[in-house]
Amino acid sequence: MVVAALTRQRPEMLRELLLSWARMTLPEQCSVKCLIVENDVQQVSRSVIDGCRPHFIDRELLYVLEPELGIPFGRNRAAKVAIAQNADLLLFVDDDEEVAEDWLVRMISGYRYSDAVLLGAPLRAKLPAEQLSFFQSKMFANIEARYRQKELRARNLATLNTTRNVTIVTNNWLAETAIFRDHGIWFDENMRFTGGTDAKFYLEVCKAGLPTGWVADAFVYETVPPKRLSFWYQYRRARDQSNTHIRRKSETSRHTIGAAVLGALAKIIPFIYLSIAIPFTGGRTVLGAARTLGWISGRLGYVFGARSVLYLEVTGN
Repeated sequence: MVVAALTRQRPEMLRELLLSWARMTLPEQCSVKCLIVENDVQQVSRSVIDGCRPHFIDRELLYVLEPELGIPFGRNRAAKVAIAQNADLLLFVDDDEEVAEDWLVRMISGYRYSDAVLLGAPLRAKLPAEQLSFFQSKMFANIEARYRQKELRARNLATLNTTRNVTIVTNNWLAETAIFRDHGIWFDENMRFTGGTDAKFYLEVCKAGLPTGWVADAFVYETVPPKRLSFWYQYRRARDQSNTHIRRKSETSRHTIGAAVLGALAKIIPFIYLSIAIPFTGGRTVLGAARTLGWISGRLGYVFGARSVLYLEVTGN
């Protein structure tokens, strides 16, 4: 199997991910290779990877440069490397994450007890090393609570053999390489910087009738840098996610403009409520307010022709 991550200009976060890979327990009867795909025009992170190699005693660490910028290009490059390595499985996490020591063991255990060819697992939030302001601390608490809520929802809805209303995304992801090789399902390279290619990939896997599942106890931890702990960053993130979501729906529906306008109007009152509630809830609705405003803006932006550039900017270091 190949455990992979894309990286671009995040040397410190990448180092923490690599060290967590070096510490993780390997499953029995498995050949494990770790892969970093650097999605940049030059080898910025090569020295970080080489510096971590001594920690990879019983597992191989691979590196490739993918100069075609855009997450789907990097993901597809990782899949091609995995296929070239004769790997049966490809796993993805993000370069701003760390994996739990038992993460891979639990992912593979879930896979072995499942009929699924594509599985996801939970994401938890981790505090950054930097000192946070009062507002940043409140925003982090909101993000942490949102991740926990999503984790609980997935635990209640999904199983090892079904993902009812739970989308599998690449922050904690396992797939058989046969999905790429035999079924011809790849990440959409037309969505270069928009985000959402993993959600589209998941929907295409479901449309092909392939089974999906959820591993509820295989955890990864995302470090949330201070730059993401602002109202406007969370607003922009939700705006671009909303825009990408409605554009994806437009591929199968002729009524998305009307739906976008009506949907945006329907969110105005919830936004006002969440905004007013901020001081009365100790800040517990601030993320909801930011994301709801972003959701409205993303829908209206779609109507006027705006497109998401969610992953054009790199946050974290």
